[in-house]
Amino acid sequence: MDFDPHSHQVTTVLGPVPANSLGALDAHNHMWIEPVPGAPPGGPVLNRFEPIRAELTAYRQAGGGSQTDCQPPLCGRNGLRLAELSRLSQVHIVGCTGFHLQRYYPPDFWLWQASAEQAAGYFIAELEQGMVETRPSGTPVYPGFIKAACQAELALTPQAALEGAAQAALQTGAALGIHTEKGAQAEHILAFFTRQGLPADRLILFHIDKRPDLGLQRELAQAGVLLEYDTFYRPKYDPDHRLWPLIEQMTAAGFEDSLAFGTDMAESEFWQSLSGGPGLPGLLNLIQPRLRSLGLDETCIQKITGGNLARRLSRKTKGT
Repeated sequence: MDFDPHSHQVTTVLGPVPANSLGALDAHNHMWIEPVPGAPPGGPVLNRFEPIRAELTAYRQAGGGSQTDCQPPLCGRNGLRLAELSRLSQVHIVGCTGFHLQRYYPPDFWLWQASAEQAAGYFIAELEQGMVETRPSGTPVYPGFIKAACQAELALTPQAALEGAAQAALQTGAALGIHTEKGAQAEHILAFFTRQGLPADRLILFHIDKRPDLGLQRELAQAGVLLEYDTFYRPKYDPDHRLWPLIEQMTAAGFEDSLAFGTDMAESEFWQSLSGGPGLPGLLNLIQPRLRSLGLDETCIQKITGGNLARRLSRKTKGT
């Protein structure tokens, strides 16, 4: 898409900001997750306000500008908490509407029986009227993108919910981020949304580095998809031998505009303030230095640790 940073804005939980003002932006994270009544046990919970606020402040002091919050509605999200955390830490937070995997909701969650039109209507209402849990406050908080979650088998994902997410993206201009199960069926996911009429340059594929197939990665990038990598802190995915070589190969092949890096800290073990993990500042003091050690220049690093995603999340300001 034609991109003028002066006429494109990103919707944060405190309101729209120019797309070029977000700075370092973690492409996939979770700032706040409340327990979900009726959901199966075992889902992640992040609801200790003061340690989270303190770590966001440390992230800003390390040079970080923004975070994405990938927790969808009715799945532990609390937009009022996100706004308060953003206000106190002075870190931009971009929230989402949409839906997560079925295992994070009660079995009778309404979306699984909804039509595509009903799903789209809900997502659009959140984008245009504010997050549902924040409306009674009189100060609604707005999501900045749509998230949809695909099962390992695309056919097992509620099709109407996926179609509704595509419709909402088409009608509002919002970006659509797709949770993949370790990158499974990524090529089929792209084909599905293309059939819905959604251009590939509106899509973000999350967790795609868990499938470090260089041929697939190049094919997706060439189609226009933004590829989100986030296994930096996860030893079980052997990032030294899987993720980092993939980064070297993709940047050497000229795909620096197709990458966005996140830390996906849904579990408390990754937080410095909660469990002594690498934490939010790791994007600045662990990941960026290693990118420099690969010989990547600062322009490239700024793109893959913020700029590319900011561009994807941005929407043209009305009247420009």
